[in-house]
Amino acid sequence: MIIAIDYGNSKCGYAIGNNFISKSGTVKTKDIMKFILNTQSQKIILGIPLSMSGNYSTQSLKVLTFANKLLEKGYDVFLIDERLTTKMASSFGIKDDDAFSARQIFMDFAQNPSVAQKFRKEKFLNLNLKEENVLFYEVPPSKKVKGDALTKDYSIAFLHLSIGNFTYSNPDTLDKKYNIVITKKEFEKTGKNFLKSGGKIILV
Repeated sequence: MIIAIDYGNSKCGYAIGNNFISKSGTVKTKDIMKFILNTQSQKIILGIPLSMSGNYSTQSLKVLTFANKLLEKGYDVFLIDERLTTKMASSFGIKDDDAFSARQIFMDFAQNPSVAQKFRKEKFLNLNLKEENVLFYEVPPSKKVKGDALTKDYSIAFLHLSIGNFTYSNPDTLDKKYNIVITKKEFEKTGKNFLKSGGKIILV
């Protein structure tokens, strides 16, 4: 059994089924955990709202915080970009856009599960730098280092957003260069594109 959820501040759209949707509708956000518990499903698909530029928003953090809460309760949680679902609902003249979005999230996942990211528990890095103007590129943050982040990984983005790091998803919207880029070996070459002249890469 799969539950797809369009998470909102006051209400959530939902769609439930296996390969096909058997039930959909809306539920108040304050009741969503109880609702999920009553469905006895272990797999939950959440739509993550990104801005149209592809970057994270305040609502992104709310959804990721909810994803983390579900993960801590033992659920398998997947996240899928939901940018176009609300727009589609409006263009079709659908009033209950929360339920429509949930159905779309469900269908997108059912047709191609690879479009979703499985949410997981990430750990903070243990780094201590006095340098300012730092970019974390596709790696978790350190609580001791303030900086910006660039990641398409929702699990990593959650940690950055939760401690107040400005977090990008779309590299094309990054309009500055950094003194230090902290990244992994596999991203070293691309990471150099974000360095100032004389800047350095730190591999973790």
